Amino acid sequence: MLECLMPMLRSAEEALPAAEWGAAGLDVIARDSADRLRVVCERAPRAADDWSVAWTGCGCELCGALGAFLGSRSRRVLEWPLAKEGRRHVHTGIDSAELPVFHQTRREGRPYTLVLTKTEDLFTGERTVRRQAAADLAWLMPPRNG
Repeated sequence: MLECLMPMLRSAEEALPAAEWGAAGLDVIARDSADRLRVVCERAPRAADDWSVAWTGCGCELCGALGAFLGSRSRRVLEWPLAKEGRRHVHTGIDSAELPVFHQTRREGRPYTLVLTKTEDLFTGERTVRRQAAADLAWLMPPRNG
């Protein structure tokens, strides 16, 4: 949600005098955004050995197995023999959620093996989000209502 609200608020600052933010309801949005940003900034940083990824799928058996792998703090690689439709379903789930997981199909044996590897993006992405949240929060702190 913040990915949409912050650009909108920054654009509003250029288009609307600060004194009119209240009448437009932007002050409420700015306060809500600041509260959300504080939550991000105050969250404890991820431990260096925590490879868990929060995710929920469609509820099927494949998504349950993927969720168990993703939820593991220590497991980084999963070699998973899956038929074509299963591999496609898992690929789609990973890609649509933009998960920090590299997926590759090892095309030997039957069924082929889907190899999933959690990537460092898990850590770098979280640091980037935290830095952006701190910058956005600092930007929101000056009074916006004149």
